[in-house]
Amino acid sequence: MKIKDTALTIDTVSINEEDTIHDLIGLLVEKRLAPPQMMHDLTVKGYEKLKKEHLRLSRLFWSTDKAYLSNVHISITLTRKKEVPSLANQMLIDYSKVVGAVKRYDEALEAFAVRPGTVFFTQEESDQYLLRRELQAIEVFRFDTQYEAAFQGEGRKPFLTIELKSREELTKEELKWVRTIMFPSRRQRNPLIHLNHPPISQQHVDMITSLIHHMADIIGEFEGTTTHLESTDTHLPTYVQLGPDCSIGYLEKEQLEGIR
Repeated sequence: MKIKDTALTIDTVSINEEDTIHDLIGLLVEKRLAPPQMMHDLTVKGYEKLKKEHLRLSRLFWSTDKAYLSNVHISITLTRKKEVPSLANQMLIDYSKVVGAVKRYDEALEAFAVRPGTVFFTQEESDQYLLRRELQAIEVFRFDTQYEAAFQGEGRKPFLTIELKSREELTKEELKWVRTIMFPSRRQRNPLIHLNHPPISQQHVDMITSLIHHMADIIGEFEGTTTHLESTDTHLPTYVQLGPDCSIGYLEKEQLEGIR
């Protein structure tokens, strides 16, 4: 982490990525790198509309390897420490729930057709995503910074892709890995997770599990109401959970664009 103040001095410190922005501010004040009065109204690039004090630093790195905080007094650059992915690290991650979520999603698609290219909007508290259903994948985009990309016909660059393959479609290497988390399925239920900034953490896997369940919830809610489910130029199928309250339905794109 680099800290640059208005006197053009640069200091570097380290902090655990599971700490919060509140912890970060406390560390900087404790090390006398910045007085408390300089730490008010910090803006986090890409998270301007969120309450930031209790936001975990790891959340800032889901789609990038750098994060930027600033105000009129100070500029902070957070850089995620490079890690070399290893089989040992992968084996420490519990994929069982995401395997169950993929099975539920596939069963929902079997019961009710969803047109490929359909874009879903999900919100759980302050976390907002666009999920695109493709024939063999679920593409995940950050709502605040990747909105337009989710609707592109080609050249999309989601920060996360869950590729779904049948046993016959898996390469030897993929089959070997899938066997470490599940018995390979003949259906397209074998999940291969591609993150644009690895390594994959348990936090990523838990997030993926929730997002897939939200998609299955939406599909189940619309089952029997029409011939198939799709997004259009005017509205998106939507899952929103705020506290104990949850709503599923269609949301107008114009309304979504208004809250970006």
